[in-house]
Amino acid sequence: MRKITLKLKNIKYPIYIGNQIIDRFPDLCRKHGVKPHLAVITDKIVAGIYLDEFVSILKKRGFAPEIIIVNPGEESKSLNVLSKIFTDLIQMKLRRDETIVAFGGGVVGDLAGFASAVYLRGVNLIQLPTTLLAMVDSSIGGKVGINHKLGKNLIGSFYHPIFVFSDVNFLKTLPKREFMCGLGEVVKYGIIMDAEIFKIIESNFDNILNLDFKLMQTLVFRSISVKSSVVQKDEKEKKFRMILNFGHTIGHGIEAGLNYRRLKHGEAIMFGMIGESFIAFSRGILREKDFSRMRNLLFKMGLVFPKKFLAKDVILKHIGYDKKIFSEQRLNMYLPMKIGKMRFFNDVSFGEIERALDFLFNQN
Repeated sequence: MRKITLKLKNIKYPIYIGNQIIDRFPDLCRKHGVKPHLAVITDKIVAGIYLDEFVSILKKRGFAPEIIIVNPGEESKSLNVLSKIFTDLIQMKLRRDETIVAFGGGVVGDLAGFASAVYLRGVNLIQLPTTLLAMVDSSIGGKVGINHKLGKNLIGSFYHPIFVFSDVNFLKTLPKREFMCGLGEVVKYGIIMDAEIFKIIESNFDNILNLDFKLMQTLVFRSISVKSSVVQKDEKEKKFRMILNFGHTIGHGIEAGLNYRRLKHGEAIMFGMIGESFIAFSRGILREKDFSRMRNLLFKMGLVFPKKFLAKDVILKHIGYDKKIFSEQRLNMYLPMKIGKMRFFNDVSFGEIERALDFLFNQN
């Protein structure tokens, strides 16, 4: 088991990474002062595969978990589901010095994390991600929240866990499509900061798809290292942390244009990365060789652009609501200079976004 410590101004916490380490989870809970009574929030898919074993492990070590199960998918990141969670927490009499465990993918982590931040003005949180995307992204850095009908993640907070526990063994039951979404996020870390990550995936693509756990631990560790280093420099996303939003401006526009259907979040972000890389290439700041490598590796994830269900003007409208916009006419965006290096721009125009969308619409 490896450990990365995320150190912020007022808090620090460990991120544990390993394979087949779930039996060590109760010991880490005791190490971090977790009281026996705790709430486990998970979804129906994870519950159906892992919950009985997980609860058994906890009970054998003297913990008394109570379970809250939500439906899988973005629809659960809502005020309605959050309210039901609060009702369950109140009925189980979870105290302020007790803990919520977010046991699942990114939706569960965001939802349980926000519930932890708000319930009783803040209870302890442990992030226990079960998807690759959650392991390398949403469980790290403290961003939690829910969606609104007018946009994604518009209601939220920064709230950090007491620790994060990533066991790559959970990936063995992850559907291929979900795995590819997470791998796309790992590719993003290679593009924005760590070219070695990109090379590892390029050179070992088939082995990674066959779940070489040694490789997966390396990729998860390096990805978390990248994200942690960014978060440590800019906890509240004032400027530098926006580098992690590479692909998100166009990606969120595509997601919203599809009413959060047909594409997974990670797939939309991969299309966003291709589109935003195209802007860099069009500006002449990204070499064609690097742009081709990025595009080719991302399209190896099985991406098919759903142009039959999208309208360019609808995507642009949704990008107009994006919280990363600096003004009505120009957008803030980090663009790739090469694989492993980004630069901040505050002058990306809607015309450039439109041409990037034209490029995507012509890919399939």
